Amino acid sequence: MIKHKVKDIINFTTGIMVITVVFIVSYLAYQKFDLTADKRFTLSNQTVQLVEDLEDVVEFKIYITGKHIPTDLARVKIGIQEILEEIAEISDNNIEFEFIDLYGTIEDKDELHKELLRLQKKGIRVIPFAFNNNKGEQEHINLPLGGEVFYDGKSLPISIIKNVKGGKDKTYEKAIESLEYEVSNVIRRLKNKNFKKVAILQGHNELGRYDLQDLSVSLMEYYQVGPIYLRDQTGKEQLNALDKIDVLIIAKPKSRFSQREQYILDQFVMNGGKTLWLMDGTNGAELDSMQQSGLIYANPLQTGLETLLYKYGVKVNTDVIEDLQCSKIPIQATANGDRGKLKLHSWIYSPVLTTKKKHLITNNLDPIKLEFASTLDSVPSKDIKHTVLYQTSGKNRYKRTPTRIGFEETAHGLNIGLFKAKAKPVAMLLEGSFSSYFTNRIAPSFANDPNIKFRNKSKQSKMIVISDGDIAKNWFTTKGELIPIGKDQYTQYFFDNKKLILNCINYLTDDKELISVRSKHIKMRLLDRKLIKENRMLIEVLNMAVPSGIIILISLIFFVIRRVKYTR
Repeated sequence: MIKHKVKDIINFTTGIMVITVVFIVSYLAYQKFDLTADKRFTLSNQTVQLVEDLEDVVEFKIYITGKHIPTDLARVKIGIQEILEEIAEISDNNIEFEFIDLYGTIEDKDELHKELLRLQKKGIRVIPFAFNNNKGEQEHINLPLGGEVFYDGKSLPISIIKNVKGGKDKTYEKAIESLEYEVSNVIRRLKNKNFKKVAILQGHNELGRYDLQDLSVSLMEYYQVGPIYLRDQTGKEQLNALDKIDVLIIAKPKSRFSQREQYILDQFVMNGGKTLWLMDGTNGAELDSMQQSGLIYANPLQTGLETLLYKYGVKVNTDVIEDLQCSKIPIQATANGDRGKLKLHSWIYSPVLTTKKKHLITNNLDPIKLEFASTLDSVPSKDIKHTVLYQTSGKNRYKRTPTRIGFEETAHGLNIGLFKAKAKPVAMLLEGSFSSYFTNRIAPSFANDPNIKFRNKSKQSKMIVISDGDIAKNWFTTKGELIPIGKDQYTQYFFDNKKLILNCINYLTDDKELISVRSKHIKMRLLDRKLIKENRMLIEVLNMAVPSGIIILISLIFFVIRRVKYTR
């Protein structure tokens, strides 16, 4: 009997010691393992580095909280809390956050209204939500869908939930997916003191400030952005016009560049300047013009830039892409007495493209849409690496120009058997050491001018060429409301044109961490609501019975084991 007691005491003491050692080791060697397929609980290396380098406290005030917020929105709140707790752990006490319930802290209605208005003016969306009070009556609260972030005497809004196509579930899924990006992005913006300069070229009938308004506003979060001209007010070319510019955007120029203007652009490239070329290969192909007359004529476009690009390693062709993988536009039907009615028809001049190319710029992007695009060809060069970012679907025809384009063939049906041309590039990244177009092409008097520092070869650099000038263009409704980049005004689908352009600029400015975090993809495993509704009673019974049954089964097993052990 005494032996059994001593043995029990030893077993008990050993157990306590083992548990104590486990607790001590787990405290000192804390480690988490993310076993999810999409690594949703793992911060990117870029975010970790950003947070570890903080020199002062970053304070987050999040307003998505309160006892009346909907259940699905509460899931977003949990996601926010998890990401903030995660970065707070690695921040050396430099991350602080709190959730503020405005309805629980501000009792005066006028003060509450002023606070909501202040947040709205700061750029935070405020949305009404309905709920039932204790009396069963329906009431509304206005909830800010974001928060404020403070650092080093500065503050910025953080927008958590943005409307996307696909309903509420898709909107909240996108919100949770982009949480790390939104949090790290606002910290990066608050820390940034030396904004790189991104210039948008003007003076050659390029897309203007209103055409690129959406893009400019988005770029201003990270860079100094503004128009740039190669000539002064008197019309004289300025050789130093692009000095101190990091990235130049050339978006759909239509008029010809003079030789001196070409020289300015060429030397910008030779001196390490990065360029995003959004180039049309044709002139006259505009959907707005077609809607007025039903017919347009596309002609080859010659601006003088095609010669520069050919020297750098890419040729912009003067054809027009026809692709069966395309978006739709409303066209007036004319058959079977349907005259006057508009119906959506596939529009082969608006290719919808995806890519299987594994590259940082295109990783996890949704489809993009082009408009009257042309094809690209790579020009071999030992010093240049070509990377095709996007190409046509492979179900194509390519119209040579000049050509006539009308609605007839689309409205009357397409002969699919004619679309047999192979896929061709439409977006290309060029990296390497570029050769000057003007080597042995400029007058000795100009080349020997001591005020001119001519370079015939660039250091390691990069540029991106996309054969559609309108890919970065925003549109406007008849009421003057802005239609964001990539939003199809007929189907209301959001294409990823804007994210692609932002990724291109980030890549050219070497802000690759922005692309990595922005491209993180998380798949929410949502419950099947239809299935739940059809099997509600069964699911409720299983949820109550299975856990209880498991506990009873374990208890019975222990009971049988003890009975067998002590009845011998």
